Amino acid sequence: MKIVIGASYGPSLLNFRRDLIREMVGRGHRVTCISVEPKEEMEEALAALGAAYETVGGSRTGTGILENLAMFLRYIKLLWLVKPDLCFFYMAKPIVFGGSAAVILGVKRIYSFITGLETAFYSKSGKDFVLRCLLCLCYKFILHFSKACFFMNRDDIKRLGKWKVVREEKAVLVNGSGVNMEHFMRLPLPEEPCVCMTARLVQGKGVREYFEAALLVKKKYPEVPFLLVGGFDEHKEAIREEELFALLEEGAVTYCGHAEDVRPYLKECSIFVLPSYHEGNGRSIVEAMAAGRAIITTDAPGCRDTVVEGYNGFLVPPGDVGALAGKLELLVRNKELRTSMGDCSYLLCKEKFEVSKINNTLLLTMGL
Repeated sequence: MKIVIGASYGPSLLNFRRDLIREMVGRGHRVTCISVEPKEEMEEALAALGAAYETVGGSRTGTGILENLAMFLRYIKLLWLVKPDLCFFYMAKPIVFGGSAAVILGVKRIYSFITGLETAFYSKSGKDFVLRCLLCLCYKFILHFSKACFFMNRDDIKRLGKWKVVREEKAVLVNGSGVNMEHFMRLPLPEEPCVCMTARLVQGKGVREYFEAALLVKKKYPEVPFLLVGGFDEHKEAIREEELFALLEEGAVTYCGHAEDVRPYLKECSIFVLPSYHEGNGRSIVEAMAAGRAIITTDAPGCRDTVVEGYNGFLVPPGDVGALAGKLELLVRNKELRTSMGDCSYLLCKEKFEVSKINNTLLLTMGL
C-alpha cells in the first residue's frame, strides 16, 4: 500500500514518527513523507528508515494568501504523482491543505491527527478569532471525509465536538505521540536537586513563568541549578533573543541552547518543569517521565494528562508563578518525594505512553 505522511515541521517526522514510519515500512508499505523543508535536509534520514521524502516548500507558520495557495497546489501535484492509497496528516497546514488535496483527488482513506489545537483556539484577539473560525470550517470539511481523527487529549475532543467540527464516532483518543523507552531510558536520580525545562522558546510554553519561579526559589535555595533547554522559534509568540538575554541577566536560570538530544539534561536534573498554557500531550514531559523524573506542569489541556496529582508530580494553574514556586520548593527540599515521584513517573510512562502502544492503536485504526 502507498502511504503519504504529511507534516509541517520536517524534524517531527524523525523525532515523533520515526517508529511509526519504520513499522509501516516493515509491514511492506511504501511510505512517502511530505513537509516544508528542502529535500537535502530530510531525504537521507528518511531514506534510512525506508521512506521517500518530498517537499511542498513554504513556511509552517506563514499566513500569506499567495504562499499558502502555492503550498496547496504543490500538495495537489505531489499527491497526484504519488497516488497514495492512504493519507495520514498531522499539524494544521497538512490537515487543511493536504487533506483538501486528498479529497479533490479522490483518496478514499484519509486520517487526520490533531496533535494539539493551535494558539488561535485559546487566544482572545480579533485576528485569532477569525483564524479560529476559518480553521474550524476547514477542519469540519476535512474531518467529514476522514475515516478517523486522532486526538492527544480529551479537552481537544470536547472543544471541537462542542463546535460541531468532529463527530464523536470519528474521534480516536491516543496518549500522545508516545516515547521509545529503549531510547529514552530510565536514568539514575542525582543526589542533589536540579530543575530542568525543555521547550521551544515560545510564550505559551510558560518560559517567563519559569524564570520568575526560579527567582523566587533561589531566594531560599540559591545553590539549586535551573536549566532551560530549547531553541528560538518562528512562532508569532516566540521569545526573542534580546528578551531572553534580559531574563538571563537576572542570574536564576542557565540557558543551554537548542539540543538535538535532551537526554544529557534529563540525566542532570531531578525535577522537570513545563508551565505551558496548553499542549497536545506534552512530549517533553513524557520524555522526562521515561527518565524517571518528578514532574511539575499545569492543569491545562494536554499537560494534565501526564500527571496524577501527588503521584508522579504536581499540577499548578497556568500562569500562577507562586503556585509553581511553591511546588518547586517542596520537591527541592524533599529528596524522598523526588525519588518516589520519579519512580511513579517511569511506571506511568510505561503504562500509558510507550510508543509501541500508541502506534498499535494508530495502525489498527488505519487497518495497517
